[in-house]
Amino acid sequence: MTTTSRDYSGATGLPKKTRSLCPECGRILDAEIFAKDSKVYMAKECPEHGKFSDVYWSDVEYYLKAEKFAHDGIGLHNPCDKTLKDGEDNTVHIIIDGNRIDMLSATALANIDLTNRCNMNCPICFANANQQGYVYEPTFEQVHDMLVTLRSEEPIKCTAVQFAGGEPTVYDRFVDVLADAKALKFAQIQVATNGIKFAQDYEFLKACKLAGLNTIYLQFDTLRDETYMRSRGRKMLDVKMKVIENCRKLNEEGLHSPSIVLVPVIVTGMNDDEVGDLIKFAFDNADVIRGVNFQPVAFTGRVTQEEVSTGRFTLTDLIRCVDEQTRYASKDDWYPVPVVAPISKFASAFLGENKVTFTTHPHCGIATYIFQDEKGNAVPFPRFVDIERLSVELDKIADKVDEAKFKKLYALKLIKLLNSCVDESKMPEGLTKKKFVEMVSAVMGHKSKEALASFSWKMMLIAGMHFQDSYNYDIERVRRCCIHYVTPDCRVIPFCAYNSGPEFRRGVEDQFSVPLDEWKKSHQKQAKELEEALIVPKDA
Repeated sequence: MTTTSRDYSGATGLPKKTRSLCPECGRILDAEIFAKDSKVYMAKECPEHGKFSDVYWSDVEYYLKAEKFAHDGIGLHNPCDKTLKDGEDNTVHIIIDGNRIDMLSATALANIDLTNRCNMNCPICFANANQQGYVYEPTFEQVHDMLVTLRSEEPIKCTAVQFAGGEPTVYDRFVDVLADAKALKFAQIQVATNGIKFAQDYEFLKACKLAGLNTIYLQFDTLRDETYMRSRGRKMLDVKMKVIENCRKLNEEGLHSPSIVLVPVIVTGMNDDEVGDLIKFAFDNADVIRGVNFQPVAFTGRVTQEEVSTGRFTLTDLIRCVDEQTRYASKDDWYPVPVVAPISKFASAFLGENKVTFTTHPHCGIATYIFQDEKGNAVPFPRFVDIERLSVELDKIADKVDEAKFKKLYALKLIKLLNSCVDESKMPEGLTKKKFVEMVSAVMGHKSKEALASFSWKMMLIAGMHFQDSYNYDIERVRRCCIHYVTPDCRVIPFCAYNSGPEFRRGVEDQFSVPLDEWKKSHQKQAKELEEALIVPKDA
């Protein structure tokens, strides 16, 4: 049984060497990551376009802490890639500046762009929706093939898919696509959306829920309409509130609403002062909101070095803002994404079947889990669970169980480890080890929403994912990416390579698109609806 390796091939400590890109010409450059003034910087020099330097992480101490939890994945193979000839190597890889880069991580979450059409024109859209002069929109049959590709991946089949765009809900057969994903046994089906259609059409939201939608990944930058004017070009707060209201209505009808995850794009000087308010808002609406996933802005397109320097917001800036603005969690309460890799590694070895493992690069994302009692007191999960010890020791157990004859014995060792890593005296008032185990089981179970309703504590995942741009591009991060795109010709491409740097998105859309004028002639009704949607109200 092949399992996740602890042998991280990237150099650790600082300074260290990596490979990056020139923001101007895209060629691969040698880069140095180093500490200066308690921050971590990346510096590189292009022989044609000169020197570039940017803040990589704003806290060197936490950068080094995160690095300790790095894990390599077991690779990714795609037998459905239609661009390969019979017998050709199907290891998932990309080519940047003539260099082949193999993917080390399986797909933890796959994105399928259903369209590049959108009912908005956001200034900070990395997909540049509505601006290309063509329409990219895979057919239902192509989308089905893309879903089959994900379920056919080796050695770990993808179990989570997110439909994106453009605005995916404007896709004509959106509900059918959700049902198809459900039929193909995806365990997690979600949509990245601005929420407009869910706000305007309750019956559409209901149909999506019944078709299999699990999670609404809701664009939610701010609680101020003046900030929406800057980030999205129109007032949007009423739309966001209506989505929450309609999801609550589903619960009232006994349909159990899809979970909402708020997704704020954070830009220094625009909305970084609202980090705490957004988290508090999530707790106030915890009956339908399950998490907040902050996304520090990625600078795609042509921007100046000065604009990058003044607007850059890093993951450790997020940690600082949460602490200063809420006091809910301090620096010690956050961990990088691959800290959970040993859990999947143990499950894979114990069950004899490869499970999805989050072996993403340790500097891609961070998270914490916060409990809040009825009085509003917040206690982060790491305050009463020794996360580091649990991760390290479970990794060791997983190594042993892989070769063990009597694997059931290791289940007892796991329970013993869990008990030893939980400090009941530091739990929120009234919470016990027994109740905590019940809560964890409820979260992981099929009836989590019903089971969680019986507990008085609110629970919220607070996370940050910093997607790359050409200024902070690190090819080591690309190799370990576990958020992938699948294309109409059934290729699999890592997120950051698809949207920035070499920007594979452009080539894919060029190949599988039709000119806008041609599309309008054959889709007159949809074209009219899109034009009407893009008419911004006068008061916006």
